[in-house]
Amino acid sequence: MLHPASLIIPLLVLLPNLFFFAGKPADKTGEAKRREPPLLVALEGIGRSGVFLLPGFFAIHTGRLYEFAALIGMLVSLALYYYGWVRYFRHGRENSLLFSPILGIPIPMAVSPILYFLLAAVVLRAPPLFLSALILVAGHIPISLQQYRRN
Repeated sequence: MLHPASLIIPLLVLLPNLFFFAGKPADKTGEAKRREPPLLVALEGIGRSGVFLLPGFFAIHTGRLYEFAALIGMLVSLALYYYGWVRYFRHGRENSLLFSPILGIPIPMAVSPILYFLLAAVVLRAPPLFLSALILVAGHIPISLQQYRRN
């Protein structure tokens, strides 16, 4: 059964990305793109697909204390994610800001959305979403750490 209201969960994470791609200047450096390990790219892609598609199949639950606490955690991690995007846009789209720590949190632009989706799995009572978020962790965190170290 579909739960369209639950699609707000992935949409809130995708929203800042629309601004990222809108008006993003073309890469004119001619610099060759570095290739990430195929296994990490595959894990990231599988996990990303799951976290964006699965929420629509689960209803939102906040009646229990742990579900409400998870919702609050989602909002905090989303606020951190949005703060990272605002910092990035305000400082001229400096690429290193996508990976620089915020409040001592390493690679916060990778950590915060993953935490958001792990907590969303609690709010949605969705073990498949939790598993997808863990798969995303296995690919996205190592790739982000590699990109951070390059900057």
